[in-house]
Order: sequence, then structure tokens, then C-alpha cells
Amino acid sequence: MASTELSLEEMEKYVIRYNDLPNRVSPVRLLDMALPEFERKRYPVTGRSTEQNWPDKRVGEVEAFNINFVSCEGKCGIGTHAHDSDEAFIILTGRWSVTFGEAADQAIELEPFDMITVPPNIMHGVVNLSDSESYMLAVQGAHRGATIQWSSKVVEAVRGLGVDAEAVEYPGYSAEDAS
Repeated sequence: MASTELSLEEMEKYVIRYNDLPNRVSPVRLLDMALPEFERKRYPVTGRSTEQNWPDKRVGEVEAFNINFVSCEGKCGIGTHAHDSDEAFIILTGRWSVTFGEAADQAIELEPFDMITVPPNIMHGVVNLSDSESYMLAVQGAHRGATIQWSSKVVEAVRGLGVDAEAVEYPGYSAEDAS
């Protein structure tokens, strides 16, 4: 394997600065974000996330994984879902609960710098247990962007708001899946 040299200017293209996160908020609204308890900000930083068409060259450069910063207010989080690839959560601030199962009836609490890896096809959700906005990293091991299978409870709750679940923009999910 031959090594390649890059200039400092060229390497800077691959840097994501924490202070720049407010400029990187994703415009994509995933299905569960129609529900107030799952309102959050997603900051895609590298990999082929749902925002892979963004002009920012740093998104889409990495082929083996996706990394997103996620923030939300206290008592909010991510609705129950599964992926066909591994997903890891690394807690940066606050206390979080990672729930398991369609009923989300099992939970593991995590604190800053704790990490959990969820195996493929395991229903899971995440809740910020803190009273204030907190951050975590979500890492998915999938080049194409992880497909999402939402729990039937999340889909039913979104439909209960009168939202057409099939019309919400989210990756890897078809109208047949929502039936």
C-alpha cells in the first residue's frame, strides 16, 4: 500500500469544527420528529447520511460508517426503530436512556463518555434524561446510509396526529412498511 501526501489546506477539508455545528443542522425531518417528544437536531458530519446530497464535501467522503451529532432538550430523544446495520451511541453531555424492544420496556442508562453498540435489527430508542439540552454522537456502520424500520407504535402515533406517515421524508422506509 502506497501512502499519499496531502497539504494542510487539503486536510482542512476533512475537518469538522464543533463551533461550526450550528451551521450543519440537517433539514431532514425523520418520521418520529413529527412527535414533540422526538424533536431534535441532527448534525451530519461524515459518511453517507440521509443528507448525502449536501454540497459539503465532508458528508459522503467516508465509505465505512456515518457519524452524526444529535442534540435534544430534556425528556426528548429518538423514537423506537431498528437498522440493518450496527449503531453506536457515544454520550457527550447529560444522561441518556437507550431503550430496547418494540415496547421500549428495557433500558440502559448512559452518562458522558459512555458508549453502547446496538446490534443490527434490534428495536431501540434513545431519551435524554437530563433537564436541559444534551449531545451525543450516533455512529452507524453502513456505507449507503442506514435504513430505518420504525416501530409500529411510532408510526401509529404519527398517524394519530393526522400526519401522512408515507409523506414524511426519511430514509430506507417505504409506504408498504408503514402498513
